[in-house]
Amino acid sequence: MNINPTPFGLPDAAPELARRFAMIMAGLGALVARRFLKMPHLVGFTGLLWGRLNRAVQRFYRALTVPAQAGAPRVRADRAATTRVRPEGLPRGRGWIVRELGWEAAAYLVQLENLLGEIATQHALAAAPGAGRVLRPICRMLGVPAASTPKLAPAALTPKLTSAALTQKVVANAPGGAAPEQGLIFSGG
Repeated sequence: MNINPTPFGLPDAAPELARRFAMIMAGLGALVARRFLKMPHLVGFTGLLWGRLNRAVQRFYRALTVPAQAGAPRVRADRAATTRVRPEGLPRGRGWIVRELGWEAAAYLVQLENLLGEIATQHALAAAPGAGRVLRPICRMLGVPAASTPKLAPAALTPKLTSAALTQKVVANAPGGAAPEQGLIFSGG
């Protein structure tokens, strides 16, 4: 029996964003486990995809909690020394999980899209660029639109509006779409 309220073994003190992401991935993993077993062409991908979701949750948590060391070189193991057989990879293509599983997987697409659309999430991803790199493959698998995928540049979070652009935006949103030439007066008050 699993008594841990946070899936994939995250600590209880994990940031709210990491816990919410883990909950979405746990739901998607449960759907994959349930539905892939009934689909002969996908049954072999069940364990592979579950492992990928688990690693994404763990890496996302680490990216949010462990500060990245700027300029520190990555330490990689010598891959020439070991020869291993690379397992068959997951299907490729934007939104392949939603294409295979339909509306049930689309629910997790919407949940992840809403999570990424929140201002607090965007600020957290701007502060931890590694977290955005972890999310991109998951977004691609689900088919999250490119406009919602995490950006690495913090400048993308603050829109730069000139006074003329702001005026045009206010006018366009005004009832009836009245233009300044038609008598709409802006007061400085």
